Amino acid sequence: MHSPFGEPFDPDDPRAPGGEDEPFEHAYTAPPLGHAPHIPHCPKCRSPLVEARNHARKAGGAIGTLAGTTSGLAMTLSGAEAGAAVGIIGGPAGVTLGAVAGAIIAGLIGGAAGCAAGSIFGEVVDEKVLNNYRCHACSHTFSHGKPSL
Repeated sequence: MHSPFGEPFDPDDPRAPGGEDEPFEHAYTAPPLGHAPHIPHCPKCRSPLVEARNHARKAGGAIGTLAGTTSGLAMTLSGAEAGAAVGIIGGPAGVTLGAVAGAIIAGLIGGAAGCAAGSIFGEVVDEKVLNNYRCHACSHTFSHGKPSL
């Protein structure tokens, strides 16, 4: 038997499909639900079916993105000036496109930085202040860092 590329097909070749050199993904089995090493078991019923809610992290990321984008857009003048300076090589069209690109990049960088900072702050609030975990078995909410009643 031949492969589509004209090479002879050897079923005993370990590189053949189903052979020993098959990609490692085929041997991988995902851990059971709720058994992630960073998610604790429920302190009330000891169930492993626990989810992290991450409300403060999501809100912090959204607020940080908004604040970072706003501050980035406030700095668009400097970004537009830098873009225009680079675009001067291309003439009047290059100055205009450079200014617009500089303003957009300033807003994107500000939004990304704000999102990262807000997410980190929200993660700390989730872990230290809020009951971040919810048990699917008994609906108990708890925090990993503090004892539950």
